[in-house]
Amino acid sequence: MVNMSKKEISSKSLHIIADFQGCKLENLKKAETGERILKEVISEAGMTATGICSWQFEPEGYTAAVLLMESHATLHSWPEHAAVQIDIFSCGDPNKTKKAYTLLKEIFSPSDISEKFLKRSLNDIKDITSTE
Repeated sequence: MVNMSKKEISSKSLHIIADFQGCKLENLKKAETGERILKEVISEAGMTATGICSWQFEPEGYTAAVLLMESHATLHSWPEHAAVQIDIFSCGDPNKTKKAYTLLKEIFSPSDISEKFLKRSLNDIKDITSTE
């Protein structure tokens, strides 16, 4: 674990949660696709993946998660609703977290987005959605 002071954690930790609807169905069906998307996005955003896993639902849909040196990112797909739920949390560079999120928006191409941006520190969570 990277040793960071409370002030450093306070200044860096960004948590983005989002629901995308009206997504491309080919990105929502298979767990391998979710893993590939996470690997590509995390790499391109300059974050550090330490492990990845997924679960395939039947007949289709998945949960995929990547453990990051900086924290985690998850995808929960709902093909029957053309939707995916996204969670990205990082105590690293918030610009990398934002880049990963932007890349996910490009890949899934949702027609509708519900999102929250949270600045997190120890014992303090602030909704900063309106400032992003």
